[in-house]
Amino acid sequence: MNRQPLFGLDAGFLSKQSANMIRLYLQKRYSIVANKPVPLSASASSLYPGLGLIQKGNETSKIGKGLVVGSIRMGYGHHRMALSVYSHSLAAKIPSFLHDLLAIESNESRAIHDIDQSYSFFSRLSAEMGGPVEWIWGQLMSQGNLTSLELSCQLADLYKNLMIDLPKENPVITTYPLNGQIAVASGFKTVIHLICDTYPQYYLLVPGALNLVQTQTAYKKFLQMGVPKENLAYAGHWVSRDIAHNAESDTLTRIRRIDERKKRRFLIPIGGAGAQKGFIQELIALSKSALLDRDFHFWINTGDHTKVFNALEEFLNTHKIPFRSVLTWEQLNEFIDDHPLKEDERDKTPSVVLFNFPSHTEAFSATDRLIRISDVLVTKPSELAFFPIPKLFIRRVGDHEAASVAHSLELGEGTVECREPKHAHELIEIFAFSNEMLQRMNEKVIKHSNDSVYQGSKMAVDLIKDQF
Repeated sequence: MNRQPLFGLDAGFLSKQSANMIRLYLQKRYSIVANKPVPLSASASSLYPGLGLIQKGNETSKIGKGLVVGSIRMGYGHHRMALSVYSHSLAAKIPSFLHDLLAIESNESRAIHDIDQSYSFFSRLSAEMGGPVEWIWGQLMSQGNLTSLELSCQLADLYKNLMIDLPKENPVITTYPLNGQIAVASGFKTVIHLICDTYPQYYLLVPGALNLVQTQTAYKKFLQMGVPKENLAYAGHWVSRDIAHNAESDTLTRIRRIDERKKRRFLIPIGGAGAQKGFIQELIALSKSALLDRDFHFWINTGDHTKVFNALEEFLNTHKIPFRSVLTWEQLNEFIDDHPLKEDERDKTPSVVLFNFPSHTEAFSATDRLIRISDVLVTKPSELAFFPIPKLFIRRVGDHEAASVAHSLELGEGTVECREPKHAHELIEIFAFSNEMLQRMNEKVIKHSNDSVYQGSKMAVDLIKDQF
């Protein structure tokens, strides 16, 4: 394993000095004291039995042997990737802990949180305003050069108080580069990092770790960028265990639904930054007649974004479109029990169902649960672009996501990116009233399931199994 800083690549003198100045500024602003470990303990997850949630603890309550899954509450994508990991590790009876950088009360997490808030704000702004704002944000999201990796690694060294209280013999699998960089800086022996998306950028890497990618294209490009072979491997898509394990059987049921002319179920999740509200409202307005006639169904998961939920609720009432709301995990379970994929909806169920949840974990987990009983996923090209279900892509947030659309098109599982609601509505009608495209996409999903394309997270867990 190559453990040189930046794999031996050189960001340049000015980049190093600039990164160091930013590090010193943040250290002073947030009063971060070097080599002062944050004491850590774990509480039990209420949704995932066996999962420990790492939090600030005390000197007497220590975390024992187990897999540490590193993530960050930055939108939903990185936590969804983390779920894909611990769903496999828990199934393998491996003690597992979730280490969320923003869940640990400390000056370090406050510094990270403030940066994340800016990211979420500009993501929403670019999605709602489009035009020049979207272009500028897209450019920023696709410029992850060596300078950005230098800065990230320096900040990781500054933030290592968040991890150095954990046993160093515990393997670490991370789903956000800063987590992995902190783990390496903290001296962990085994660090495996899952790289998001499929657009290669230096700042996504963790020097000193094994970096796993979702696509062969990303693997080849990272090699061309100078990443050593011993630090890089292709694994497959990051998909949670239930969805990956049942991909073929669920898809065969979707095909039967096509043959039986069942009303299509379109699952529309709102992203973790809370963008896409305006796009979805326009899409509903364009689909009003069909929704009133119950020609197809919109299941809209607003996650934990109460303002988005309230806005959509008001919009539907204004347009006199009947809808149902699902607001708790218990109600979600009842809804899923009432709407198995193999059966059609009850006649009196409204065509529009809104989902909203009080917690972040419930918010992104609900989409994973609903995918298994949906026909088509309507999503921006985020980490959901790699899930085994036919996908209709709406406007991206950041130009880096365009590569995910290209990959899905190459696999034959997704549509082009619909940048305008009118285009998305046209494709929804094609999915709803004709069979050929949907049938072909489902057949591709079955092929890729048989080729283990969706087993990337399982492969990552398999790499550390012998340590337990």
